[in-house]
Amino acid sequence: MKNRLKLRNIGFLWDLEEPLPKSRSKNKASIRAATRKDGERLRKIAVELYLPEWSWWVRKIGGKERARADLMSYVGEFLRDRKKRIFVAEEGEKIIGFCGAAKHDRGTGTVGYGVAVLPGFRKRGIGSMLLLAALDWLKKSGVRFVTLEEETFGFANKDIPAVFLYKSLGGKIISDQTFSLLQV
Repeated sequence: MKNRLKLRNIGFLWDLEEPLPKSRSKNKASIRAATRKDGERLRKIAVELYLPEWSWWVRKIGGKERARADLMSYVGEFLRDRKKRIFVAEEGEKIIGFCGAAKHDRGTGTVGYGVAVLPGFRKRGIGSMLLLAALDWLKKSGVRFVTLEEETFGFANKDIPAVFLYKSLGGKIISDQTFSLLQV
């Protein structure tokens, strides 16, 4: 049986010469730059941070362990490279979310893999705190323009919470494309 899946790809841009919004979150979570010591704790929650929105990708790549290995490759790269940084949100000793940022040449940067927060901790302002920490670090590092790309399945005609988050923190949509994919 063949199914058609809708993939929506949305690109965002921040001009960091504009002031960053202030966090309105009253959450008690702390935000800090991740260290190599956080690798194992991040590995344990890496896939769960992206569910259920990214369950299509977990299936496509071959299951949770393959997805975990793929995400940890990204995390490892960001922990080793001085031009990249991962910010983690913690509540007590538990990592409950993360966001990666990378500096590039000529005053540009990216937020890679978006903002990810464990399902039980969403809608508390933690994503805002993480994204603002990443944007602030990029701005202080001399970056002017930051991009982020969001891909979603099943949300072709409406915005997912991440899209609302990016817009609320000053992200301007620079591309918005919907693709129809045939699943066999």
